[in-house]
Amino acid sequence: MRAIKKLSIRTQVLAIGAILLAVIPLVGIMAFRQSSEVIVDQNTQYNMELVSNLKQRVSDNYAKISAVMVNMGYDATVQDFLAENDDYRTYELSKKVNSLMGVIKSTTPDIIDIIIVNASGKHSTLTGKITIAQRMMANMKDRDVDVHYGGFIQNDPSLGRDMFLFGMNLFASRDTYRYGEKIGFIAVVLDAKSIQSEIEKFPRLAGTSIYLRTNGELAYANEGGSVLHLDQERLALYSDYGESAIVEKINGKSYAIQSFALPEINGNIVSAVPIGKLVQELDGLKRTSYIMLLITLALVTIPYFILMMNILKPLGKLIAFMKRLKSGNLEVLHTKVELEGYAEIEVISTQFNTMLNRINDLTQQLLETTGELYQADIERQRAEMSFLQSQIKPHFLSNTLDAIKGIAIVKGNREIYEMTAALSRMLRYSIKGTNEVTLEEELKIVAAYITIHQGRFPGRIQFEQYHVPELQDILIPKMIIQPLVENALTHGLEPHENGGKIVIQSELREDRYVEITVTDNGVGIDPERLARLRDTLRSTDRAANQHIGMKNVNDRIRLHYGEDYGIEINSWFGSGTVIRIRLPYVPA
Repeated sequence: MRAIKKLSIRTQVLAIGAILLAVIPLVGIMAFRQSSEVIVDQNTQYNMELVSNLKQRVSDNYAKISAVMVNMGYDATVQDFLAENDDYRTYELSKKVNSLMGVIKSTTPDIIDIIIVNASGKHSTLTGKITIAQRMMANMKDRDVDVHYGGFIQNDPSLGRDMFLFGMNLFASRDTYRYGEKIGFIAVVLDAKSIQSEIEKFPRLAGTSIYLRTNGELAYANEGGSVLHLDQERLALYSDYGESAIVEKINGKSYAIQSFALPEINGNIVSAVPIGKLVQELDGLKRTSYIMLLITLALVTIPYFILMMNILKPLGKLIAFMKRLKSGNLEVLHTKVELEGYAEIEVISTQFNTMLNRINDLTQQLLETTGELYQADIERQRAEMSFLQSQIKPHFLSNTLDAIKGIAIVKGNREIYEMTAALSRMLRYSIKGTNEVTLEEELKIVAAYITIHQGRFPGRIQFEQYHVPELQDILIPKMIIQPLVENALTHGLEPHENGGKIVIQSELREDRYVEITVTDNGVGIDPERLARLRDTLRSTDRAANQHIGMKNVNDRIRLHYGEDYGIEINSWFGSGTVIRIRLPYVPA
C-alpha cells in the first residue's frame, strides 16, 4: 500500500484503467487455464493408475519367470543334467528335462522357450534358441546369482513374434564335491504380447500415443504412436520426464508427455496425450472473455478522459516544475508555480511555494555549514599525516639489521653476522603481505630461527631436515612450522641438560595429503599435560587458550582447509615429542 501511495496520480489512474482492462480477460484466461490444468491433471492421474496396473502385471510376470527359473534350475533332474559328464546319461536326462519344460510351458502359455545349458555346452531347449542364451551367458559374471533381463528380440525370424529374454546362472546345490560351483545357465524366452496385450486393454483418450521401450529400443507402439511417429532421440528425451505430465510441442500440437519406469525389463512406457482433445470443449470460454474485454474498454475510457482534464493537467504542470528543480537549476527557487483548478489544487500550489522559500533559506545555511566541515576535514587529514610520518616503519629496522651485518663482517665476528642475518630474514618474512608461502620459504625461516638459538646456546642444539623435492613448491599458510619449532626449543630442548636435536621431515602420503613432522629428543611432556594439550587442540572454542602457539596454528589450518586437517601431537615423558602437521597437497 505504501508503494502505491508513492506513485503519481497519473500513474495510478493509468494503472486502474489497465487493471480493469486486464482483470476480466485475465479471469477468463485463468479459468480456462485452470480448467485445462485440472483436465490434464485428471488425465495424468488416470494414466498413472492405468500404468500402475501394467507395472504390477510386469512385476508379476517377472516374479513368475524368476520363480520358474529358480524352481526349475534347482530341480533335482536339472541339477543332475547340469552336473553329468557321461554323454549317454546326459541324453537320458535331457529328455526328462524337456518333459519338465513342456509341463511348465503348458501351465504358463506366455513362455515361448526354456533353455538350459550345462558347463560343457550341452543344452536342452524347446525351440532350439540356444544362440540367444549363449550371447547372454557371455555378458554375465560367473558369481552372479540374480535373475537378469536379457533384452528385447524383435520379430524373431523363426517364430515370427517379439520376445523378452531373461537369464540366470545355475550353481550346484546337491551335496557333492561341486557344491556351490557354477554348473550351467538357464534362460526363459517370454512372449512380448504378454505385456503388449495389457497395454491394448487400457481405455484411453482418442489419439493418445503409447510407446514401450526396453534397453533404449522401441519394443511397442500403439496405433496412435505409429501415427505420431516419435523418433528414438525424442523418445530417449521423454523417457527422463517422469510421471508428472510435461507439455511439449510436437508437429505444431501440444501433448502432455509422461514416462513410467519398468525396471524389471530395463525400460519404460512413454505416453503422449493430445491436449487439444482434452480442452476442445473450453473454446466457448475464450469467446466470452473477448466480449468482456471490449465492454470493459468502453466503460473505462470515458471516466479516464474526465479525470485527465480536471485533475491530471494541473498536476502535470506541477511535475514539470519539479523536474526543473531536480535538474539543479537553483534559480528556480526564486520563482513560483501557478496552478489553476479545484480548491485542493490551489492549496497544493500555495504550500509548494512556501516550501520553495524554505528550501532557499536552508540551501544558504547548508553551503555555509559545508564550508566549515570541509575546513575541519582538511585539518584532521593534516594531523593524521603528521602521525603517520612519525611512525618507524619495519623496513627501517630491517635496513638497520643489514647495517649491523656489515659491521659484524668488517669486525670479523661471524656469529653476530649470522644471527643478525637470520633475524633480518625473519623480520622481512613477517612483514611479507601474502598469507600463503611455499614450503621452501617457510623452512628457510625455520632454519634462520634455529640459527639464532644456536648462537644463544652454542653446541647444545642440532638441526636436521629431510624433504621430498616435489614438496618444496607446495603452498602452505605462513608461520605454521616456526611456532612448533619454538615450542620444541623452549619446552623440549632448553630444559634438557645436554640440549638435543630437532628433525623436520615432509612426506607426500598415498591419499595425496602432505605430512610435516617436527621431532625433538627433549624432556617430553608428562601424560596429564599431554591430555590437556590434546583437548585444547580438539576444542572449537577459538577464543580460549590463545596464548598457546600450537593451538593457534591448529585453528589456522582448520579454518583454512577444513576439519580434516590440523595438528597431531605424541610425546613420551623424558624421551621427546613428535608433532605432525596434516595439510592438503596444494601445488604452487
